[in-house]
Amino acid sequence: MNRNPCPVTRSYLDECAAEGRDGLRGVVDHLRFPPHFTAAFDGRVLGRPLFVEETAIRGVADRLMRFHDLIVSLPGRLHGGDVFAYGEALGLDRRSVEIVRRNGLVPPIPYGRADLHRDGDSWRLLEFNIGADLGGMERTGDIPRALMDVPRFREFAEKHRLTYPDIGASIARMLTRCAESVSAAGTPVVVMLESNGRVAQYRKYMLPFQEYMRGKGIDLRLAEVGELSSPGGKIHLDGTPVDVILRYVSVDQILADPGVAAAMEPVFRAHEEGRTVQLTPICTDLHGNKGILPMLHDPRFRAALAEDELTLVDGMLPWTRSMAEGTVEVDGDVVDLIDYCRAHRKELILKPNNDARGGGIVAGWETSDGDWRRALTECDRRRFLVQRKAPAQPEPVQDAETGEVRDWLATWGVYLTDEGYAGTYIRALSESAGSAVVGWDALPQLTAVFSYPA
Repeated sequence: MNRNPCPVTRSYLDECAAEGRDGLRGVVDHLRFPPHFTAAFDGRVLGRPLFVEETAIRGVADRLMRFHDLIVSLPGRLHGGDVFAYGEALGLDRRSVEIVRRNGLVPPIPYGRADLHRDGDSWRLLEFNIGADLGGMERTGDIPRALMDVPRFREFAEKHRLTYPDIGASIARMLTRCAESVSAAGTPVVVMLESNGRVAQYRKYMLPFQEYMRGKGIDLRLAEVGELSSPGGKIHLDGTPVDVILRYVSVDQILADPGVAAAMEPVFRAHEEGRTVQLTPICTDLHGNKGILPMLHDPRFRAALAEDELTLVDGMLPWTRSMAEGTVEVDGDVVDLIDYCRAHRKELILKPNNDARGGGIVAGWETSDGDWRRALTECDRRRFLVQRKAPAQPEPVQDAETGEVRDWLATWGVYLTDEGYAGTYIRALSESAGSAVVGWDALPQLTAVFSYPA
């Protein structure tokens, strides 16, 4: 158990214990969400929110903004600016790189989510999702709003001066600014664009975001790329001009389906011609590739980083290396990477460069020696990385029904927009679940983060 929780957490647990389920302990029983949020996430809200000092989370977000700027600058700084060599280092073939650079590599508007583990004052970066394929924004906004609608929690929040950013308003302002040069109306039409067949597959999880953004005044529509048309060069959906596209169509989907590739071409041209803007241009598939992270610990590339950038990387990113490397330097010694991984199984985690929702991850400390050896030898080494374990501090939560206090392990999803810090949400698993990988397949509990003044 976390023996030294922050003062707000201590106060919350003390008041839960004193009041029972009819008081603060049972607040989650009274949460009310919009219909599509309820359909997607009913029963998935953790027994309490998490709390963090305002200056601490703002400081982390400021460092993440600098990390974002570093990442998007790397294609022009490494491999002599050769984007094909850069892509090859990430495990991408030439066709993938051709698509990625289709609209150029101009640094995109900051829009991303960094996943971190917190251990006291230490924050360790697990991955940085930039641009396309972001999720969780509605959870970041709807959960704290629902909590504040419960009088007993609002009383606690006012007592401790708790606040949270309005991520929906931040995203709405960003979308409106993006549309200023292309929109004929005051309210932009925004399309959340998926590959063919995927809206039906993921509609349950897309509708809460549409519901959330419409509540912020954004006309957000769901579409598959095959439903679009482009009369006069501007993208249209069902006859309506589209101003901004939130692209969820990936490079892999474009490569796999000639129909998707053909349908995306007008989207790329409309962006180039300034007719319909992609908030998440295709180059973000390059910047969001996890294979970037090993480069930041690779001596061949660290020479290109300034001293303050090295300090930033070493202060946030656990030791991370590409499985494509034959030998690596560890604590001054040059060692065979596979041998090192086998010998340090309990300290390491294997991840694919370009998968989502926790897919393909193998945590050495949760795996037998035999399974770990097989994972190391059978993975496509050009497309996998290995990373040192980043501990997560236990978060005590009192069960509303039994009153038992149990520890949960949390992954912090910190969102950034062009305005900076936009909010945080939590995915958490009970420590007793036996897994430290808080992926979606594990059905984590979700909650909000509130900050308190120093």
